[in-house]
Amino acid sequence: MRYAVNELMMDGKNISQVSQSCGYNSTSYFISVFKDFYGMTPLHYVSQHRERTVA
Repeated sequence: MRYAVNELMMDGKNISQVSQSCGYNSTSYFISVFKDFYGMTPLHYVSQHRERTVA
């Protein structure tokens, strides 16, 4: 999941691209696994992280 976060934050890839690069064939399954791990969706995680970076 750390790799996924790095991909989302650093490379500016969309969730579908990141899920595929992490080996998930299903974006919805990737989102589910990410949410179980971090307690929020990838999109929510990225938006929260960007808010902290700007503030």
